[in-house]
Amino acid sequence: MRPKVALVLGGGGSRGIAHIGVIEVLLREQVPIDLIIGTSMGGIIGAMLALGLDAQSMSERLGHLQGNNLFGLNPFSARARQRTIHDWLASELEGVTFDDLHTPLVVTAVDMVEGREVHLDHGPLIPALLATSAVPAVFPPIEWDGMQLADGGVIDSLCTHLAFERGAERVIAVDVYPALDQQNPWSDPISAIMGLQLPFGILAANDDKPPSMIASLWRSTRVMTWHLHQARLQAHTPDVLLCPSIEGYSTLDFKDIDGPRQAGILEAERHLDTIRALCRPAPPPEEAHTG
Repeated sequence: MRPKVALVLGGGGSRGIAHIGVIEVLLREQVPIDLIIGTSMGGIIGAMLALGLDAQSMSERLGHLQGNNLFGLNPFSARARQRTIHDWLASELEGVTFDDLHTPLVVTAVDMVEGREVHLDHGPLIPALLATSAVPAVFPPIEWDGMQLADGGVIDSLCTHLAFERGAERVIAVDVYPALDQQNPWSDPISAIMGLQLPFGILAANDDKPPSMIASLWRSTRVMTWHLHQARLQAHTPDVLLCPSIEGYSTLDFKDIDGPRQAGILEAERHLDTIRALCRPAPPPEEAHTG
């Protein structure tokens, strides 16, 4: 009997489009997926996979966001930006519940009042996807069962521990969270998240100017979340960890769909032999020899 395989898709906004490339390879190779764990964009793409969509269909649907920067759609209204995402999701998922999915799916969010991770696996799908992708300061929290839920990445963007808790025997994880050494340490959140460059280098640091307070706070947040991210990966190490090369993509900048997708394909291809071996049925135990 083959092992139960979970696919864990991490958060990262537009960088999460790399998940589609990974999925394209997994579907082509007929890699069985018995459970999907998703955070933020990983939850949205995981829902598409759980519905039975192929990689091309996923790309076409995400293509509706291509050329847009969600911050630029309305720079003054977080709710307007969230409405854009809601309407985009509703065009495909109106009325869909977790029970309608072909593959079990769990998406993660964070209760911003109690400060705890929340696992969503029942009820209407759209509110759960809005909650798991509600990046603080970009989108407002989502009301769910008396809680105020925000993006699961507030605690961790790659919840491999949850896959093991839900009974997975083999875990394939796709990590699109940017490493600390892949970014300017004193970048500002506007450019890092929105993909916008502020005029005159307002928040930028250079040899003559120390980091701004905003850049310093942003870096502190990045350091804290990165160390928790790494500690969780060490404690709950996946059997295969895929890290597509997606440097240079901002969280909410959807100007390029094909670039991250191709990065996902290349990374999955690089680990293909390991993935194939991972999903093979265990050999039968040898019969005991009797004298």
